[in-house]
Amino acid sequence: GNKLEPYEEVIIDVDSEHSGTIVNALTGGRKGLLLSMSDSSDGKTRLVFEVPSRGLLGFQSEVATATRGSAVVNHLFVENRDYAGHIGGVEKGKLVSNDNGKTSLYSLANLAKRGELFVDAGEVVYSGMVIGENSRAGDMEVNPVRAKEASNVRTVNKDEKMYLSPPKRMSIEELIGYMNDDEVLEVTPKSVRLRKAELDSGARERAARSRKKQMKAAHQK
Repeated sequence: GNKLEPYEEVIIDVDSEHSGTIVNALTGGRKGLLLSMSDSSDGKTRLVFEVPSRGLLGFQSEVATATRGSAVVNHLFVENRDYAGHIGGVEKGKLVSNDNGKTSLYSLANLAKRGELFVDAGEVVYSGMVIGENSRAGDMEVNPVRAKEASNVRTVNKDEKMYLSPPKRMSIEELIGYMNDDEVLEVTPKSVRLRKAELDSGARERAARSRKKQMKAAHQK
């Protein structure tokens, strides 16, 4: 038989100025269908959608940030329907650790220039673990463990203090909606980590080349 998945009706009351943001968020990569939109006299807009349940993963935090907490979201199960296929927009490039150990402030301060970090200084990481989001497309292998090399040469910036913005922390639901197809979640009583399914970087590169060849062959048919 056909592959099915649950769909939900989603009702959102939000300040009218943010209604366009909500529509774009749910009808794009999340595969939602806008059923109705109505304005009220108090400056609010009610939006009604039908969305695959998968499309709601991570949506609550996204909408709270986008609408400055003005959105009230309610949803309930409608029925099982045909599988909607891939859900999500453009896959985000990741910063992937290529070493094991505790992160150093020196290394993270440099990596923060390349994207948004998910870890803080002094946290234990391992090779293949996702430690941040790359500001550019594609994954980047980085070393968050490397410490500053000791030197006898004094520099103008020798005593300059390093500062690091707080890392981005995501819930399990947010991470499920955020992770790429080649990633898995590692959940323990003390931590939740995002990592590559294949920890070996060489194996990941070979798999990526293989996927590109398969996609190219499929387009040529």
